[in-house]
Amino acid sequence: MNDAPSPDFGGHWGVEPSQWLGLSLLKKAIGGGPPVRCAGWSGNLQVPSKAFVETIVATLGVRLIRVTDGGNSNGRFLFGSDVAMLSYGLSESGRWADVQLVTIDEDICRRSSLLFDRCITPDDPRKGLVFTLVKGMGGFSISRLGAAGTPLERGNYAPPVLADYDHVVEDLSTDSPCGRLIILSGSPGTGKSYLVRSLLAAVPTTAFILVPPHLVEGLGGPEILPALTSAKNEFSGPITLIIEDADQCLVERKEGNMNSISSMLNLGDGILGSVLDIRILATTNAEKLEMDAATRRPGRLCRYIEVGSLPAEEAAKALHRLTGEVRKFQGEATIAEVYQEARKLGWRPTEVVPARPDPRPELAY
Repeated sequence: MNDAPSPDFGGHWGVEPSQWLGLSLLKKAIGGGPPVRCAGWSGNLQVPSKAFVETIVATLGVRLIRVTDGGNSNGRFLFGSDVAMLSYGLSESGRWADVQLVTIDEDICRRSSLLFDRCITPDDPRKGLVFTLVKGMGGFSISRLGAAGTPLERGNYAPPVLADYDHVVEDLSTDSPCGRLIILSGSPGTGKSYLVRSLLAAVPTTAFILVPPHLVEGLGGPEILPALTSAKNEFSGPITLIIEDADQCLVERKEGNMNSISSMLNLGDGILGSVLDIRILATTNAEKLEMDAATRRPGRLCRYIEVGSLPAEEAAKALHRLTGEVRKFQGEATIAEVYQEARKLGWRPTEVVPARPDPRPELAY
């Protein structure tokens, strides 16, 4: 390796600070010094970013060299010393952090593990991750919402719904689906949202991306390509776009919804949909839809699942499962009505632990 004067951190000689620091540490290792150790952490940041930066400096004995502002609480911080270099990035409006560390100091390895293991909590893909599509000045981007999956409570649904659900799970797990469009319909309270959440947990290899209905028209444009390509690089399985309240994208084509239908179908069934393995999961509160004929084309529609109310006997079984009480229903009941009755009898849902606790964890070293 050629000897060269250390460039200042403005980037003279075409060398970035991170490159220069890494080369310096590598040179020491090649010269018979301690081996270079590398480590990385990524996940939800559990402490305020400003306090986190101050703690990195105080705990690891590094100095802040450069800050790149990405806007919206996003950016990247570069730290360095004679024995370590560290890059800390923030994204998704400051919620998501990634840290890369290179050092020749064993004690820094120990201290960094204590710090980052406590302050950065990775998402558990088994809990079902969900993202959302956002459109800003620079086009579309994908933002992580977190884990929202939940196991399917099969007693909440009729046998035909369960059979269709099982088929959808199998179809989302293969690269040769029978169709790329899945539709869930039914009146409010029948449990469509919980079916969607259970799919998040049942198919963790899929990137589920929530698409606001007002953005559907833009799905066929070139602006979305970078966002979808980025998602495909992170996930090996399909990209499933979730469109809630998608009535205007599904009914017979009229002047007001022609663009929405065309964009949705072309994205799922066109060249882009095939290359990136895109699926579309649409939900609607309408019990019966006069669906556009194009959505029912063979090879396009995977399943149309009508999620209805439970018969009185099935509703009573669901209530007994929740409360242990034996009660009769006079007629059909939605699963929401069953859970409402269960609350009256003292049932309470399992407490949900927040993904980002408010109190700052104690840091002791």
